[in-house]
Amino acid sequence: MRRQVPHSVLSSSVETAWTFTSGRTPEAKPLPLLAVRYAPADLDAFSRARAGTVTRVPVRVERNLGAPQAQVTSLRLEMSFDDGTSWLPVPAVPAGSGWTAAVPNPRTAGFVSLKATATDTSGTTVKQTVIRAYAVG
Repeated sequence: MRRQVPHSVLSSSVETAWTFTSGRTPEAKPLPLLAVRYAPADLDAFSRARAGTVTRVPVRVERNLGAPQAQVTSLRLEMSFDDGTSWLPVPAVPAGSGWTAAVPNPRTAGFVSLKATATDTSGTTVKQTVIRAYAVG
């Protein structure tokens, strides 16, 4: 999904791809989709972090309501400062029911994009990219 709106330059592109096993069922059932949720901390009212600081980003991976439960076994997180042209790995450490990453913000104004890939015990995967997840200034 790409969007251009006059009131926001954030989340200008969000792309999500899933891999999961499916088959015929006698009745409709929820798909076992995963969703990645980011919650960057210490942003101002304009979703902006201070340049040259580190932003703590809690990450949760949620499963579609009604789908069979499975544990998330891996999460890979990446960051970009050039709208997704290049990516750098960000360590994500387990914390509570999710993970936390420490994203080092650039020293100049701009944006941070985030990409996550998660896999669960049933083999379901999600790859989600958010271009311009938050601003830096």
